[in-house]
Amino acid sequence: MDKLKLTSHIKDIDLKNKMFRIIDKANGCLKNYDVRFSDFLNPFEVENAKAILNSNDDLKYTVDGGYDESERKIVFIYPFYMEYEDISETLRFIQIEGNFKFKSISHKDYLGSLLSLGIKREKIGDIIIHENFCQVIVTFDICDFILMNLEKVARNNVKLNEISREEVLYNPPNYKEINFTVSSSRIDCIISGLYNISRQESAKLINNEKVQVNYEKVISCSKEIKPESLISVRGKGRSQIINIGDLTKKGKIKIQGKLLL
Repeated sequence: MDKLKLTSHIKDIDLKNKMFRIIDKANGCLKNYDVRFSDFLNPFEVENAKAILNSNDDLKYTVDGGYDESERKIVFIYPFYMEYEDISETLRFIQIEGNFKFKSISHKDYLGSLLSLGIKREKIGDIIIHENFCQVIVTFDICDFILMNLEKVARNNVKLNEISREEVLYNPPNYKEINFTVSSSRIDCIISGLYNISRQESAKLINNEKVQVNYEKVISCSKEIKPESLISVRGKGRSQIINIGDLTKKGKIKIQGKLLL
């Protein structure tokens, strides 16, 4: 499979490098007739990977994030004569429990504790937060390391157990609804309204490549935002635009959104 040809349409260097790795794994699978797998990818990266893999009929692939509503997923690549059920080493699942009654533990706390072990973010899938525990989807090769080495989350002692796929419990994230008005539906205006910052600061975040819309990196302040767009701003969190409404008497656009808590 030709790397340059298959990625010629991709401008984002980070995305292109990730797709290079997908192609390397696909070529390895074609050469050795074995199973290869990606790191955890976001939905936009997954769609790019699928488009590339669909170009070769001698390959099969399965996208798996551990549960139906998963966001981060791994692409497993294998020869055309195999089935996904034939693969013995896929995903593993960890439950982290602790006494968190005196402090609310967030996604950031769990992720920070995992990364402090020296694990790369790409090896960790979704982290599903519940009141006194969380469930983490990980690659099979780092599961035992986490089980043996993770002892604390945000200074709280924790107990870890490996669980089955069937025990994974989805818990939808909490959002806070927000209403504001903007002069334009451009991304810099939308971010300014969502996070109550200046358009100058919004533009700086975009220019520094810290903004994603529907998991795709945004580098232009003029990008128009549509309803249902998922917006991620590094350092400020995630939000979603629910509706772009009518104009006010002063000519402003009414925006209804929600901020991830």
